[in-house]
Amino acid sequence: MTRFILRKNPYEFTKEDVERAMIGVDPEVIRQYYVEINGKKFPPKQVISHILNLGKVEFTTMDAASILRRLGFKLKK
Repeated sequence: MTRFILRKNPYEFTKEDVERAMIGVDPEVIRQYYVEINGKKFPPKQVISHILNLGKVEFTTMDAASILRRLGFKLKK
């Protein structure tokens, strides 16, 4: 279980939670970086936005990348 705070709100979940949450989700257009989940390439902000139910303007790509790395995902370019 990974714990983190994003915009003063605490969250806690696992890599497996993210993988389950992204099943059946279609990837958006990749601008620069991506993370591979369940064999699909997703923009980092799409993943975090989806699992936290937050708008993408509420956090940065760096926030998303940091969270995903802590969970064990590798960001690629």
